Amino acid sequence: MSQLVLLADYRRQGHRVYFNRDELNLLLGIYSRKVAHAVWRDYAIDHRSNMAVFSIFRRTQEQPSFTLTKVLLRGEKEANYVLLAGKRQLKSSRRLADLVDLLDRQLNPVD
Repeated sequence: MSQLVLLADYRRQGHRVYFNRDELNLLLGIYSRKVAHAVWRDYAIDHRSNMAVFSIFRRTQEQPSFTLTKVLLRGEKEANYVLLAGKRQLKSSRRLADLVDLLDRQLNPVD
């Protein structure tokens, strides 16, 4: 005989991490300024089990120039933000505004 199985019983019981409205306003604000200056062209948002990723592209077909990641580790109540250029970590902070300021001030991709 067949047995009814609920998929919810087998899914991981984890809390997904997302960017909230204020965080998205910060990210899309810097993104729109850089697009207006023809520095960036595209972005992508990805959600994984314990992180949300905002990737910035100089050209659509390339790897991301910068990646801003919101990570919530197990047992922590406050998220940590990490700014990457390729695979190199540039800065880590508990405040997203610190990383956005760094992107706005000095970071420009080199061709």
